[in-house]
Amino acid sequence: MKRNDTGKQFESEVRRSLKNTNCFWFRIQDTNDVARFLPAQAVAEKQPGDFMSVYQGMAVLIECKTSKRQTSFPLYYKDTRSIPEHQVEAAKRIEQNGGRAFFLIRQDQHRDKKVYAMTWRQITNLYKSKRKSVKWEHIKSRAIPVRRLKSPLRWDLEGLYKKVLNRKRGFQKR
Repeated sequence: MKRNDTGKQFESEVRRSLKNTNCFWFRIQDTNDVARFLPAQAVAEKQPGDFMSVYQGMAVLIECKTSKRQTSFPLYYKDTRSIPEHQVEAAKRIEQNGGRAFFLIRQDQHRDKKVYAMTWRQITNLYKSKRKSVKWEHIKSRAIPVRRLKSPLRWDLEGLYKKVLNRKRGFQKR
């Protein structure tokens, strides 16, 4: 039986979504993908996220996370953080330099997938609780929902960008 990698599926959905967004973007190669081409003693650089995009002159970093868990999103897998500290730090540095960063969290339930966008500050607050997971209701109440597009499955990243980036610049669309 073939293993179903929901993380790679979600990254493919985001790639399709970016193709339909009026922006420049590229996929940041996974550390594990790069490491297999390096000599054994070499160390691959830790990557800041999954995608880098530029929308209306603003750099936007995107990291994709997904879970099939029904009631909560895992903050840890055993002792390893599901959202590594170096990615949160990279998101913080992007914002300190005038860009934006989103952690796209997908709730992967059969026939009912939902995506929420969170900032590095929100992610940092999740980890302050010292819990192993966080209830989906907690995420839903604090994150920005990303509208689902169909055929093929995609997410309205342009809508997210317009909503959040215009707010950051001080514009309010009515």
